[in-house]
Amino acid sequence: MNLAVRFFFQGHQYNIGFWPTAFVGLATGVIAGMFGVGGGFFLTPFLMYALGIPPEVAVGSALSQKCGTSISSFLKFRKVGLGEPRFDLLMIGGSLMGADLGTRIEVMLSRAPNIHFGPNWEIRADQLWVDILFFIMLSITGLYMGKDAIKAMKSNVVRGDVTIPGPLAKIPIPPYVDLPNVGLKKVSLPGIVYLAFVLGILTSLLGIGGGVVFTPILMYGYGLSARHAAGTGIMLLFVTVSFATFEASMHGFVYLPLSLAILAGSGFGTIIGTEITTKVRNRYLRLVFAILILLTCLGIIYDVYHNMHFVH
Repeated sequence: MNLAVRFFFQGHQYNIGFWPTAFVGLATGVIAGMFGVGGGFFLTPFLMYALGIPPEVAVGSALSQKCGTSISSFLKFRKVGLGEPRFDLLMIGGSLMGADLGTRIEVMLSRAPNIHFGPNWEIRADQLWVDILFFIMLSITGLYMGKDAIKAMKSNVVRGDVTIPGPLAKIPIPPYVDLPNVGLKKVSLPGIVYLAFVLGILTSLLGIGGGVVFTPILMYGYGLSARHAAGTGIMLLFVTVSFATFEASMHGFVYLPLSLAILAGSGFGTIIGTEITTKVRNRYLRLVFAILILLTCLGIIYDVYHNMHFVH
């Protein structure tokens, strides 16, 4: 059966195969379930680079898809008792304000003129800036996580799900809150709120849900294990992406048939990924996460080259 997803954007018609889109959704769901992220760091670039979807629509579709996968992940992690839901509640306000600012920046970039490289080459401004932000953020995260994972694999000490308080858990700015589910006491509330604001901006601007940044911050900044980090922030992800999806739809960046095709695969993938997380050691989860991030960086380099246009 030759199913296709069709939509119009800025005067152009796009025909995207249903099954390839659903398969991308399945892979995204597995990643979301394994690492407690929305999978946007994988989904958004893949929609743009492999399927040829415009950046604004890729971001909007990735956001709306995560509304479904985040709920599925949240229910699964609550069932197995991983994560700290208090983090979600404390971060919601700052995250929503950041999401609003990120959407405004995305609209501004979508209206910006093309950027020229010399007299004969140009690229869309929104495409280039999204690629640059993605590459800087993901390369730093991937290299650091990969180095840490290799170091952990050489150690005979199995960490398990024990929290080892990191530098962000020791910020001396009151008022403070306790996070008992992950064994943290006297954590700075302003530090959590400002972190939420930055993650909200990234959610709307890049359609990544912020998890690809939030998960490493929880692991290295606050000292959570990989599994506890994966289980923390899922409800925050749902609230933030729902708000960002609404704002993106107001600007015509969300196409429901495309989002549903992605969600058709990601719903099953999330269940599979969460099951894998409960059975795999933390050190291996970190290494796989780092490899996926660095592979995405290679795709971004290719995308910049691929989207350069020769100007006659």
